[in-house]
Amino acid sequence: MFIFEQMSLVTLTTDLGYRDPYLAIVKAKFLANNINVVDLSCEIKNASVTDVAYVLKLGLANFKENTIHLIGIKSSHKSKNNKQNEADNTRYLISKYKQQYIITPDNGLFTLLDKNYNEPIYQLYYTNQDFNKFYLNDILVDAALHILLTGNVNEISSETKDFYKIYDFEPFLNGTILKGKNIYIDDFGNIVTNITKEIFNEYIGNKPFTIKFPGAKIQKISTNYDDVEFGKALVLFNTLGNLEIALNGASAYKQLFPRDIGVNFDFNLLIELDSF
Repeated sequence: MFIFEQMSLVTLTTDLGYRDPYLAIVKAKFLANNINVVDLSCEIKNASVTDVAYVLKLGLANFKENTIHLIGIKSSHKSKNNKQNEADNTRYLISKYKQQYIITPDNGLFTLLDKNYNEPIYQLYYTNQDFNKFYLNDILVDAALHILLTGNVNEISSETKDFYKIYDFEPFLNGTILKGKNIYIDDFGNIVTNITKEIFNEYIGNKPFTIKFPGAKIQKISTNYDDVEFGKALVLFNTLGNLEIALNGASAYKQLFPRDIGVNFDFNLLIELDSF
């Protein structure tokens, strides 16, 4: 049995933005029931479930137990080779992870949060196909309200082993080079990579290293943005422990990579061990 304790806080991660009234409509149902709502991130671009995973990890690390996180992003990917693992944008799932609850379309989010995700996952019931038009408001919000007001998820869902799985690129050591990639770019232009502090310590540790960018070379990990002069490049471990590329007072995304890279920016970070 999937049991929910009393909860009073809901977060929203969507692509609704703030120009149109859709976000306010979603919040209205919660506010009418005196339930607190927080925008975790409401400007997710290009249906990036990878961005959602990073944003949600920050939320899970900072919100209290039993918070409900609503995800308003469907998958934009279709598998060409594995028909048994395809996103189904008409399915909506709920699960508990790190003592908090996630309600989301079947978009691959769970395995991006944890490649070995093994928490119970439940599929939500709904009968009106028109609800898919504004699923966040008509399906996910109503599911959250039902749980908040009744504490019972079994009336609106059943356990499932069938859910879409996405596995992201993982850092690896090739000879003397540790290779990682960007997973998120924030509004300051900081580039977050998938190289964690644990991975860095495992492969690099206290050995001398070099990270090269156009017009910049870095050979140390900074502890804060002011470790370097204004406008200079640095790398540091951020709040989640991910290695982040930044410029003091400027955008690393724009200044280090000024060419037209469009929306499909796929940056590989190479950390090279120096000879010693």
